[in-house]
Amino acid sequence: MAELTTIARPYAKAVFAYATEAETQTQWRGFLQRAATVTSEEAMVEVLKNPAVSAETKCAMIADLTKDVDVDGSLSLVKTLSHYGRLLALPSISAEFEMLLAQGEKALEVTITSAFSLEDDEVQLLESKLKKQHKGKIIRIQTAVDQSLIGGFEIRSSDTVIDATVRGRLSKIAESLTA
Repeated sequence: MAELTTIARPYAKAVFAYATEAETQTQWRGFLQRAATVTSEEAMVEVLKNPAVSAETKCAMIADLTKDVDVDGSLSLVKTLSHYGRLLALPSISAEFEMLLAQGEKALEVTITSAFSLEDDEVQLLESKLKKQHKGKIIRIQTAVDQSLIGGFEIRSSDTVIDATVRGRLSKIAESLTA
């Protein structure tokens, strides 16, 4: 997984730069999402892994399955990925592209997991605190419930985890006692 992300990142950055310059981010998002869906299907993965199938055939198959969401430059991307045997990186390229779009929009995707459902005013309080911490960014919050947390909440964004859960505190206490 980490290897595909490493492969995908430069492609996603190049596509993002191209799409931003051409003002076609929405079209590229649609193309990459479709290409990611197509290349994630089990039967397609087997075909793409098969060395007996030529790169040109693989490219033609992907191009045909994504022709309704084709965008200027997408065929070049598919040809390049096919030539280097990296078509299976399309789902990771799509995910990296989405992250770049969110950063470009100055949006922060946040998941708040709590032991019990949060009330609207609690979510709004956490959102206001996150807005203060991440000035200028739009905060998009998703909530989840995980009763194994016992109490408190955990906030996750792309690169940050804030653990204010009872389970997390108990783990820290146990760790310090055994150290």
